[in-house]
Amino acid sequence: MRVELRLLAMSAGAMASALLTMSAPAGAADEAFTATKAISAPSGNINSFDISFVDPVLGLYLLGDRTQNAIDVIDTDHNAFTKQLGKGVFTGPGACPPIKQPAGANDCAGPDGVLAIRHREVWAGDGDSTVKVFDLEGAGSTPVHTISTGGVHRADELCFDPKHNVVLVANNAEAPFPFATLISTETYMVLKRITFDGNNGTPKASNGAEQCQYDRRTDRFYISIPEINGPGDNSAAGGVAVIDHTGKVETTYVIPVAQCSGPQGMAIGPDHQILLGCNGAVNANASTVVIDDRNGHVLATLNNESGADEVWYNPGDGHYFLARSAAVGTSQFLGVVDAERLKEDTSVVTTGKGTGIGNAHSVAADPVRNRVYVPIPSSATGGLCTAAGGNSAIGCIAVFTTPKDDHGCEAEGSPLMLVSEEGDGESHRRRCD
Repeated sequence: MRVELRLLAMSAGAMASALLTMSAPAGAADEAFTATKAISAPSGNINSFDISFVDPVLGLYLLGDRTQNAIDVIDTDHNAFTKQLGKGVFTGPGACPPIKQPAGANDCAGPDGVLAIRHREVWAGDGDSTVKVFDLEGAGSTPVHTISTGGVHRADELCFDPKHNVVLVANNAEAPFPFATLISTETYMVLKRITFDGNNGTPKASNGAEQCQYDRRTDRFYISIPEINGPGDNSAAGGVAVIDHTGKVETTYVIPVAQCSGPQGMAIGPDHQILLGCNGAVNANASTVVIDDRNGHVLATLNNESGADEVWYNPGDGHYFLARSAAVGTSQFLGVVDAERLKEDTSVVTTGKGTGIGNAHSVAADPVRNRVYVPIPSSATGGLCTAAGGNSAIGCIAVFTTPKDDHGCEAEGSPLMLVSEEGDGESHRRRCD
């Protein structure tokens, strides 16, 4: 697939209009999202997968697809598979070998976390404690770099600091303590390891380390720590560690367990918001929270929105999206939160829950067309893939949209949309037609 990137001179009025289109929060309180498209894998099932990511400049959705043993690449303009990166080079969906036991079901599986770097490379964590780097312009069959983080279990979720050219990746399943690694995107060398063992200013992580993000407003990394100095079941308070680009842990925001049990997913929102997907043992109101990135104070408690693994903020329509695979009850959901009002919109059922039913725990959104992508496993119940034009027996990547959306390409009718990649200092124009 050839992707066009255009840098165009614009009038002041046109530029302002485009920026508003991309950044103004949605004002509607009742936007209801439904699955309007189902994208099937080119070969075999989608059942075991991990984190997903959208590059809005290239118009690409990326998924760490363990079942396919590859990174799936989707064109978000046409909702079609374009290729798979690293087919067969990852550890796949299998359990850990005996030398790496004891371990959880996915502790040696891969690919795991994925993200695009400067619209040229894709970085992915793998189950053998390595990070694999692929050139998007090339065939993508083999990594151009393989970087060891020095652990035993998987290198999981990643985030990118474009100011200092550093990636942070978490080894969430290491024993006795999880750790994070800083890697240079210029030299592809490890810069520092941060072990969350309660020493050197770090929190003592008793149940892993999860989704991280770089916040351009504060020039800091943030990473969710589901539980701090607890018994390992998320019954004690968790928090968010704040880390500078050298790897120094400056502080840890402790989040009250009554409002957020097991902070796991993380999305940087507007103003000074960070939404945490609370995935642990359910508190009384099954709530999740939005905190202030400057001090960790809880800005909003959102009831009946717990159970999220990955969460995502879409500046195109001003909504957070939560992949609520551990939600209370018998169903899994796509949660929707209005970032302007900090209120819940209607959640959407993605699949059921129970033994043998896979988890719909991954979500990402394209801010140009305001399309939300949720992988649905082949073992899911409810037939969502088939209802959206796919095949539930093999699973799909479901595309959710809302008819009330008043942002993005379809509503504007414009052949070009401005896309600003957060923190990269560049503005790009991407075709809508």
